[in-house]
Amino acid sequence: MIIVPFQFKEANKYLLHIVFVGLGIGTANYIMNGNLNWIQWSIQALATSFIVGYTLVVIILNKSWFKYYFKSKSKLYIFILLAFFLVGVLATEIEHIIRSLVFQSQQFLLFSSGKMYLYNGIISLVLGVSFFKNNLVKNKSSNFVENQEPLDALKKKETEFLDSDNCITSIPVKQGDNILLFPIEDVVYFEASDNYSFVHISTGEKKLCDYSLLFLENRLSKNFSRVHRKYIVNESHIRKIKPYLNGRYMIIFENKVTSIISSKGYSTTIRKLIKIE
Repeated sequence: MIIVPFQFKEANKYLLHIVFVGLGIGTANYIMNGNLNWIQWSIQALATSFIVGYTLVVIILNKSWFKYYFKSKSKLYIFILLAFFLVGVLATEIEHIIRSLVFQSQQFLLFSSGKMYLYNGIISLVLGVSFFKNNLVKNKSSNFVENQEPLDALKKKETEFLDSDNCITSIPVKQGDNILLFPIEDVVYFEASDNYSFVHISTGEKKLCDYSLLFLENRLSKNFSRVHRKYIVNESHIRKIKPYLNGRYMIIFENKVTSIISSKGYSTTIRKLIKIE
């Protein structure tokens, strides 16, 4: 089974962009404030650009990794907010060290840049959260962005494996260093996550597997229905379906499994599930 890897190699492809941003900021600072020469301003700006920019790219490219290890969305975003703010603070201190110890343009006192820590921390936080939430950096190695299906080439590749009449009878998921096989009847629903999917099982647990929703949709039994671009549900575990807003429905499952909201585009499927048609 493929588990979401933590990637650094893909982030290196953005190093040239980070350098250009740093040089641009350094040049702007030199034009507005000539107390240092252009090289000095550029070195400072490159250091900040690398610390903030590279961290931003690494975190965004590993979004699936963070979503897997942070079980709740609130904890994930608390971590993201703190991480980007602290990166901005760190970048400010590195600039201060360069000015003081390398160029000796001021006296060095640890953490003595005042409001600049807050200023750069907030800018780093706003940039980081905006890029993270809106997927403004794409993972080129997997050709996926958040909540989207694979590109045509990968769709074709997966379709080649769909000729068999046999349906999936178990789902491989990783627990620690082990691969566990969960019987398909224990799966309540699948949730898309980039080129993987989360498996929500009847005990309320959430596991990660390497099957995309496209692959699963064509290999699951008729008990499973797609009700959203993000969700495939097992009708055997549905306890209640009730109308929601704008032609959507809330699907409530048994036990401790979280309810989900269907998409308006799948209202026909929902009506079939509740025997309206």
